[in-house]
Amino acid sequence: MASNPLDDWVQLKPDAEVALTELLSQLQAASADSPNQDLLDSYLYAKRLIAEAMKAFIRIDLNERCDTFHDLRARLADEMRRRYSGRIPDKYLNVPYDSRLHEELFTVLLKRIGTTVPAALLRIVTADSVHTERRTRELRELGFDITSFSENSIDVYRLNSLEINTSMIPTLIGNRAKSDKFRALSEAKLRAILTEVD
Repeated sequence: MASNPLDDWVQLKPDAEVALTELLSQLQAASADSPNQDLLDSYLYAKRLIAEAMKAFIRIDLNERCDTFHDLRARLADEMRRRYSGRIPDKYLNVPYDSRLHEELFTVLLKRIGTTVPAALLRIVTADSVHTERRTRELRELGFDITSFSENSIDVYRLNSLEINTSMIPTLIGNRAKSDKFRALSEAKLRAILTEVD
């Protein structure tokens, strides 16, 4: 059974407070001429607990299901089938990137549609910068109107609209077929179909 973010937050918050208090104590006692391993240990422990607590905290505001995310993916699937059903194997027409993590990142962006969202905020959801960048890039591969740029030296993302860039469809299908080693349809035949003008 999936954990409840509010329950997780309530459970993690006291431990995070204790860890921060200990870190502050170690920080106040530290001096430049006597490096202290306890300070580093306290920092690493507090950092991990705070990351877990903040991840639970941000998830309190996220619904279990984001209908907009699923609706956009369904629209994309319909368009893929409209263009290629009967000519390309069905297994290549499945829309990828349907994990809960993709949905949560999209939901955070959707709640702030049209405004910039610091990458650091999205990293709280994933608890990892590499996963944040990769999962957000995958959302863009679906044709979602997400831009990333630097604003005042801070990396940000923005969901600009709920329009889907359907020009990404051939790439999605090609990637799916490639991961299947073109077993259901040769690469040459697939490319010929995908390059036809719709």
